[in-house]
Amino acid sequence: MSEEPNVPDREGEITHHSPPATRHSPLRRWLGEPLLHLFVLALVVFGLHAALNRDSGPDENDPYLVEVSSAELEWLRTMWKKRMNREPTVHELRSQVNQVIRETILEREAIQMGLDKDDVVLRRRLAQKMEFLFKDLSSSLAQPSDEDLRQYFEENGHRYELPVRVTFTQVFFDKDERGVESAEQAVKAFLESSEARGGDPSATHRLGDASMLPPHCGDCDAREIRNRFGEEFFGSVKTLSPGSWHGPVMSGYGLHAVYVHERKDARLPAFEEIKDRIEADWIADRQRLDTNKAYQEIRSQYRVLVEGMPYDLDMDGS
Repeated sequence: MSEEPNVPDREGEITHHSPPATRHSPLRRWLGEPLLHLFVLALVVFGLHAALNRDSGPDENDPYLVEVSSAELEWLRTMWKKRMNREPTVHELRSQVNQVIRETILEREAIQMGLDKDDVVLRRRLAQKMEFLFKDLSSSLAQPSDEDLRQYFEENGHRYELPVRVTFTQVFFDKDERGVESAEQAVKAFLESSEARGGDPSATHRLGDASMLPPHCGDCDAREIRNRFGEEFFGSVKTLSPGSWHGPVMSGYGLHAVYVHERKDARLPAFEEIKDRIEADWIADRQRLDTNKAYQEIRSQYRVLVEGMPYDLDMDGS
């Protein structure tokens, strides 16, 4: 290798030039770090592992993947035991799993085909499931205290009032066949008869006219009497004193002579008599309130239009 010649400077002196020193740039020094080599090697290994095992693990975004988890298996087993009062056999559990798989696949295919759109039955079913979910969420309510129940009882006493109940025997006289005046006279004649005065009231129905009406009503409440004889008849019978005949009593069918054996006036039962019922009603009402509250919170996030106009009349909770 030839040396660089000595060159005189401006003043005629000779300057000796030596070879330049070797310099290493920062990038070259960084690329030469062993730690970087290890990091790159690790990336390559992990990349190969992910590529080779790409199809071996579950992909939650794969629409053609159906996975039945251990939690679902336990749920199927629990529901079977609750329904059948015994553990399922292997065959029975497998049948349940097969049904879940079938339903899942058909559900996805139906959604892909758009069969879930504008389906009234499906919409109502999903809404019902949401209602059940709301109730489940409110099932963890604390049990009411006696004070809570007594206050509820005072506020809702009309719901627990026992209606008037009457036990009576009636003898029917047909106003259509006899005429009104003749039927009235027949009732009065019956009330004056020895059969009415001294006989067995339960055996006197044969003395009247034939009808499909029951001759005897034992411990009947208002609903039963109204259904059988009509509102007008009930309005009279509930005021009659026990132990004697009364008449004529009008119904939608004709006139009657009525013997009242027993009458139990309407009354409000004592708290202790119906405490269990009050508690059940209290819990049901709280669940109803909580369900409505949860719905209103969801509803407030939606904007509703009816025939293009804003609509919020459903926000009253009804």
